[in-house]
Amino acid sequence: MDLKTEVKTAKLNSVDLNSLTAVAKQSVAAAPTVTVPADAKMPIEMETLGTTKGADGEKGQAPAVVSVDAPDPVPVGQQAVNVAFNYLGITYVLGGNSPSEGMDCSGLIQYVYAQLGVSLPHSSSAMLGSGYQVTYPEPGDIVWTPGHVALYAGNGMIIEAWAAGMPVRYTEMWQNSPTFIRVV
Repeated sequence: MDLKTEVKTAKLNSVDLNSLTAVAKQSVAAAPTVTVPADAKMPIEMETLGTTKGADGEKGQAPAVVSVDAPDPVPVGQQAVNVAFNYLGITYVLGGNSPSEGMDCSGLIQYVYAQLGVSLPHSSSAMLGSGYQVTYPEPGDIVWTPGHVALYAGNGMIIEAWAAGMPVRYTEMWQNSPTFIRVV
């Protein structure tokens, strides 16, 4: 190993990754969540290219105005997934339902939806009756199996608090024949 490689390795090993991770988690937890009403519209006006000005500075033709509606709002289920990503790495604590104390599986789901104004029970079995069952999951649906819940993130992926002392994770859906619950 040459001297440059040794210096780079020494610098990397001197970085306290746990401290950096803790600071990042605090920043994410403190960040505001913005919601927009489903019927919000944002007109945008712009001149089309090709308008000309004469020698006197007057426009040769009236500018065309194009109005464009704002993009469709983000569905609440997708908002829940976006919020849940903020809590990756939070430690699983049985009975916990906040980032500061840790979260269990139902505590994570309850906390995420509470950030969006949706009240859910802190019990995986009670969550089974908190919405309606669907055959094909969409992002934000609860993935329910006896004794456990996770949040469907789309494309066969879930976000879950899965085992005591372990961090909340984003992973492939592993449940066999789960029940999908849509709460909004």
